[in-house]
Amino acid sequence: MFVTPGVIVDGKLITNNLVDINLGIRIMLGHSYYRDWEDQEMFVTRDPLGNPVDRRHPWNQHTIPAPAKRDFDKAYSWTMSPRWFDGKEFLPLDTGGGPLARLWATALSNLVHIGYVESTGHSVQINLPKTATRPETTFEWNIPQWSNAIERNRARTYFQAYAAACALHFIDQALAELRGGNTKTWEKFTVPEESVSVGFTEAVRGLLSHHMVIRDGKIANYHPYPPTPWNGSVRDTNGVPGPYEDAVQNTPIFEENGPDNFKGIDIMRTVRSFDPCLPCGVHMYLGDGKVVETTHSPASFPKI
Repeated sequence: MFVTPGVIVDGKLITNNLVDINLGIRIMLGHSYYRDWEDQEMFVTRDPLGNPVDRRHPWNQHTIPAPAKRDFDKAYSWTMSPRWFDGKEFLPLDTGGGPLARLWATALSNLVHIGYVESTGHSVQINLPKTATRPETTFEWNIPQWSNAIERNRARTYFQAYAAACALHFIDQALAELRGGNTKTWEKFTVPEESVSVGFTEAVRGLLSHHMVIRDGKIANYHPYPPTPWNGSVRDTNGVPGPYEDAVQNTPIFEENGPDNFKGIDIMRTVRSFDPCLPCGVHMYLGDGKVVETTHSPASFPKI
């Protein structure tokens, strides 16, 4: 809530129109374990506004598994390659780990002005009121020069203050509704016989979209696209790597452990900046057939 959607390329805001963002999504097979759906049914040819819908849009996606032995020159992942088509290129957009993209799009769009949070066109100001133990405080997140692991983690800290400031605004709005007698909390909904729909929200790690087609009052096609397939996508049909692969390529290795004790901390730090949940899913292949796997177990609890 109160995060402006947007597609940013090379530091420039391309659009914050959700219709354009939705229609630009393309799902490419890339080097994944699936069969193409070029010969399959198209569920949607035009959206409710009359805009043409591409065969590779999630509304028209078919998930047809094609298991195979892992081959980095052919197929090597169960993740497809979501891309955003700008009219010329298929762009491997990332979610900035969540907060970086949210703050960047909000800052450039200059649409959020709620007192507690103010976008300026080049920054986001976060205004927290005085509390019983803390004075009134203002933080300002400025658009960085680079998008990297440090900036993704720095933005995550600022966004804690952003979320707290927005929560204060939501409380103000909710109390105003209650005092006005508006206590209804839901609307009756009837499933339509025929419909297409899309919903955008923000998961902790970034963009989450849901794409659904309804026929005869039932779900005919449904595909969710959370942050992981965007960030962790494999090289696409044009050979363009996904954000994880692109981010770790040519990363300087500062770890001093040799091959027999290699931990891959520099690589995991980069992946973790996109997704704090994924270091446990990063495995290191050292080139000689040895795979290094680290399993993180839950912390033990004291006996009571």
